Amino acid sequence: MAELRRILVESHRLTGTDANEGLLHLNSNEAHYLRRVLRLRVDNPLAVVDGIGHLWEAHLQEGDYLKLATPITHPISQQPCPTPQLCLAVVLPRRGFEEVLRMCCELGINLIQPLRSERSTPQAEHRPARWKVILREAIEQSEQLWQPTLLPLVETSKLWTSPSVNDVFAIATTRRMGLTDLQLWNEGLAQGFDHLWVAIGPEGGWSPNEESSAEGAGWVPVGLGDSILRTCTAAVAATQTMVSTRRIRVLREGQVAID
Repeated sequence: MAELRRILVESHRLTGTDANEGLLHLNSNEAHYLRRVLRLRVDNPLAVVDGIGHLWEAHLQEGDYLKLATPITHPISQQPCPTPQLCLAVVLPRRGFEEVLRMCCELGINLIQPLRSERSTPQAEHRPARWKVILREAIEQSEQLWQPTLLPLVETSKLWTSPSVNDVFAIATTRRMGLTDLQLWNEGLAQGFDHLWVAIGPEGGWSPNEESSAEGAGWVPVGLGDSILRTCTAAVAATQTMVSTRRIRVLREGQVAID
């Protein structure tokens, strides 16, 4: 389909559009965004996504309404949930976390777990409402159909003690001899796991207790290169590595199927 400006609307709101002949009522923020920011006019087309794999074309109506061009049961585009799910656990930095969210969302992360660690920066802001807005904007801008899940802030000790047998886990660390590079570790994983987790520590690094607890729970220590990276840089680098490896694996599997 031709490029259309996008808006993300929660799926539970979309399911009620059939009763109103495909009409969707916009809230004040959405109406302002479409009319004042994007400067759309009545009957202008746009794309509506629900963040769980579906896309519809819609047209702006009089008042604060959109009208879907097809029934809610017939999206014009749909995409299965990507597998494996890519999960980033990251200790909140003093500043820059909003950009981490934005960039990792654009790259294709599926789940984000904010963390508080033993060496967390006390000044790190905890703004979950703002973070959800950032993710929404990033999904609309990057034209993806799946919105990342943002989990509540937890202590690192909670993360280490909740592993799943169907997931694989890596903890990015530094200043240790013999670390396996994240990309090589990722490429060497066997198929069949549900979630791939990578944990990124604070600027001062993980404490010895945290690294010991993580490894005792099955988290594999990995490296992200020869440089010592800031938390924000490391989070984006890890996300890019995970997404790229998954994409290449999918492309290779597709090529084998064609052959």
